[in-house]
Amino acid sequence: MANNLSSSPSTLDLSLYLVTNSDNLPPGCLFEQTVEEAIIGGVTIVQLREKHLSTSLFLHRANLLRQICKSPVKLIINDRIDIALASQADGVHLGQQDMPIPVARKILGPLAIIGKSVNTIDEALLAVQEGATYLGIGTCWPTATKLIPNHKIIGPRGVKSIRDELYRLGYSIPMVVIGGINTNNLIRTLYGSISNQFYTTTHSESTIGLAVVSAVMSSSNPRQAATDLKKLIHDFSNWLQTKYISLIDSNFNPQISNSINQFIQNNNSKLIHHITNTVVQNDCANLALALGCSPLMSSNLNELEDLVSAHSGSLIFNIGTFNINQIDAMKLAGRKANLIGKPIIFDPVGVNATQERIRLANELLNHVQMSVIKGNQAEIATLLNCKTALINSCGVDAKGQLAEPAKIVSQLARREHCVVAMTGETDWISDGSYIIKLQNGIKKLSSITGSGCMTGTSIGCFASVIGQTQQNDSKNGLLTLLDHNASRRLLISAILGISTINISAEITDRWAQDHPEFGPNLLRVKMIDRIYQAEKTGFWDKVREEIKISVYLNEECDSTFS
Repeated sequence: MANNLSSSPSTLDLSLYLVTNSDNLPPGCLFEQTVEEAIIGGVTIVQLREKHLSTSLFLHRANLLRQICKSPVKLIINDRIDIALASQADGVHLGQQDMPIPVARKILGPLAIIGKSVNTIDEALLAVQEGATYLGIGTCWPTATKLIPNHKIIGPRGVKSIRDELYRLGYSIPMVVIGGINTNNLIRTLYGSISNQFYTTTHSESTIGLAVVSAVMSSSNPRQAATDLKKLIHDFSNWLQTKYISLIDSNFNPQISNSINQFIQNNNSKLIHHITNTVVQNDCANLALALGCSPLMSSNLNELEDLVSAHSGSLIFNIGTFNINQIDAMKLAGRKANLIGKPIIFDPVGVNATQERIRLANELLNHVQMSVIKGNQAEIATLLNCKTALINSCGVDAKGQLAEPAKIVSQLARREHCVVAMTGETDWISDGSYIIKLQNGIKKLSSITGSGCMTGTSIGCFASVIGQTQQNDSKNGLLTLLDHNASRRLLISAILGISTINISAEITDRWAQDHPEFGPNLLRVKMIDRIYQAEKTGFWDKVREEIKISVYLNEECDSTFS
C-alpha cells in the first residue's frame, strides 16, 4: 500500500469524492485526463470503479491513477483488494457482498483506508463495529449509472436517520453520500442529511462528504464541473459554521408587531401558487386575495418552472385530493423553489388515512425541502411515525389529542429541518429550537371544510413577504432561505398565519352572538371579509393585542411539558 496513506478520520477529506465510470465519458474525452482535470477542480478522493475490465487492464488503469492522485488526494479501489495492493492505492471500498472488513484489514494492514457501502442503520452499525474508515451511504437519489430498486433509494432523510442513530450511540465516523448527486440537488442533499448534532449546544455538526459520478465523468469540462460542485460544498460549509446562534431572545411580540407592519407594506402582488386539493381552491384563492396577495392554482408540468422562478411569493402543497400528476408537479416546482429560495408550505391532508398517502408524503419530503409543514394532530403524528401517541384518530379528521404535542412538533421540526405547525384546540409550532404555544381560535372552525387548508394559505401569504429570500438563477437559494434570520421569519410567518385565522374567527364569533342565522358558511364568509377589511377596521391591532402566545426553548421541553 502507499506509504502516505492514513486511516485517521482527521486526515481524510471526503468533501468531493469522485467515483469513476469510463462508460460515461463524452466523445473525445480521455479517462485519465478527465480525472486529472477533476482533481484540479477540487476532487479530494478518487475511487476507481471498473466492473467490466480484465484484471490486467484494471491494474494498468489503477497504476495510471496512482500517478495522478498525489497527496493529499487519495486513491481508492472499488472491491478489488488485489488491485489495491498491486497499485499501492490508499485503500479499498467494499460493498455488502464483498470481503468482510476484518479480513480486508488483515490483508491490507492497519493504515489502509477501508470504506463500506451501507443502506440501512444495521449495515452502518456493523461496518463501524468492524472498523470501517468511512461509510458510503446511499443510494440517495435515482441514478442512471446503476439500476437501483426503489426501496434502496433512501433520500437525504434516510441518510440523516443513519447519522442520527450513530450519533445517538456515540459513534463518530466520516461519511459520504452517493447516488444521483449533481449541482441541482447538492444543497438539498447536504441540508437534508444534517444530523441532530446540529441542534446541540456544542454545535458539533460537520459537513458530510458527497460522491459524484456522472456530474463529473459525463461533463465535457470536468474541471469546471468539479469547481461548481466544490463551490456549493464550500457555500454549505460556511453556512453550517455560521448558522448556529445562541438562542437568547424568546420575546416574539416585538417581532410579530414589526412583521405585521412589514406584511401590510409589502404584500401586494405576491403570487401564492397552490398545488392543492379541488375542495378548497375557491376559499383559499379568496383568502389570498383578502390578504393582498395573488392566488394561482396550477399543476401544469409545462409551466411550473417558469411560474416558480418568474414570480416572488410562495408555494402551497396540499395532498387532500391528490393524483400522480399533482405529486410530479410538486416535485418539479419544489426542486425549482429550493434552488432559488422560495418558501414552500406543505399540508399533508389526510396522510393518516391510507398507506398510499404516507408513502407519497414521504416521497415528497425526500425530494423537496419544505419551509413549513402544517397539519392537524393525526397528520403530524403520522409523519413522525408515532401513531401510538394518538388517543384516537378516525379517517381524515382527528378527534383525539396527543399526549406530548410539544415534543412531537419539536422532533418533526428537527427531523425535517423546517418549521412544523400542528393545529388543534391548542396550536403548537416549532423550528427545532423554539416551541410556540398558541391558544386562540374557536371550536366552530372545525365545522368548516377546508379551514385547515385556508390556514396553510394564510401561512404562505405571510411567508411570501416575511420569509421571502428568492434568488433567481441560483443553486444555493435554499441556504439563504434557511439562515438564522430567515428561519426565524418563517417561524413568525407560521405564528401569524395561524393567528390571523384564529383571531378573525374569534372576532366573528363575538359578532355572531346577535345574529341567530349564524352558521359555518357565514363564519367562513365573514372571516374572509374581516381579513379583507383588516386595515380599515383595525384588525391587525386586534391580532397584536389578542394573540395568546407562549414561547419556550426546546431544552425546556422535558421539564415544562412532561
